Amino acid sequence: MLSRSALGLYWIGRYLERAQHSCRLIADQLETMKDRPVDEIDKSWRRLYGGLRRVPAGGELSSNLGDEGFMLVDAFTLTDDLTFDAGNPDSIRGCLANARENARQVRNVVDEDLWACLNLAFFDLRDLGITDIWRDRPGDFYRRTEDAVRTFFGIAGSNMYRDDGWHFLQLGRFVERAQLISALLEAQLAVYPAGGPTANQAVDQAADPDWLSLLRICAAREAYGRLHSLHYDPAAVVDFLVADPLLSRSIRYALGQVGQALDAVSAGRPLIAEAGRRAGRLAAAIDYDWPNRDPADEEAIRATLRGIGESCRRLHDDIDAAYFSYGPEDGEVGEDGP
Repeated sequence: MLSRSALGLYWIGRYLERAQHSCRLIADQLETMKDRPVDEIDKSWRRLYGGLRRVPAGGELSSNLGDEGFMLVDAFTLTDDLTFDAGNPDSIRGCLANARENARQVRNVVDEDLWACLNLAFFDLRDLGITDIWRDRPGDFYRRTEDAVRTFFGIAGSNMYRDDGWHFLQLGRFVERAQLISALLEAQLAVYPAGGPTANQAVDQAADPDWLSLLRICAAREAYGRLHSLHYDPAAVVDFLVADPLLSRSIRYALGQVGQALDAVSAGRPLIAEAGRRAGRLAAAIDYDWPNRDPADEEAIRATLRGIGESCRRLHDDIDAAYFSYGPEDGEVGEDGP
């Protein structure tokens, strides 16, 4: 297919995955603020911003822990920054606008149902500001926006022909997911050190809201409960979100989807060999090296998660070089991608 069409679909997948992830983080944060002490609210903001690799407009998170009113004003400002701020290219509105613009440029490969879904999602929040959603149940806005993204991917899964276009959409979506989950887990361990209990030293943390919150954000609470009962062992939670190949928001599952998409679009051509090797090495490291980690060595685990995130960024560079920014071959310039 045309490389510009592949590029547009790839970035639609990335931007919508990013918007959905932000919606889940903010909705959970707003729920957390209802009945938690201010120091815990402050920590959860730090996890959220750390997970998004973002620094607030003021340059740092500095909350007045002795003033609940200040914390509420601070939450208003931070939520605006992550949702509507024009200066934040990764805001939810910015992501939806960029996804829509990419879809507009590749309308030849985006059917009417997908275009209508994305258009409605964008226009639903185009003219809104933080004051419009803050007055009455702002969590409903984030759930509605997340539902719009889920609907888009549902329509794509139902309607799209399984050709290269589908695989580039999946490729962008799951490269982004692997990067986001690795950053979130690293931020979780930075803000809420687990203390390193092993799987054989199960700690009953059923009432620990910080780890329950992480599982909710990753849509993994029910699945975790079926496998581990009510023992919310932090080490087991991290392992579940990193290595379980059946959990849709685990890093390993995302890398499996990336590998399948790369296999589908490569057709054996050597141009994308480096991207395929990098994705394969990442998946193999989780399969074979991750189980041998020391659960008590949180610094090493955080370094591993940082390494996964960095490898995902390099994987993006490999994909970009192979499919979107490659040079002319044999002295000829053409529009067709590989």
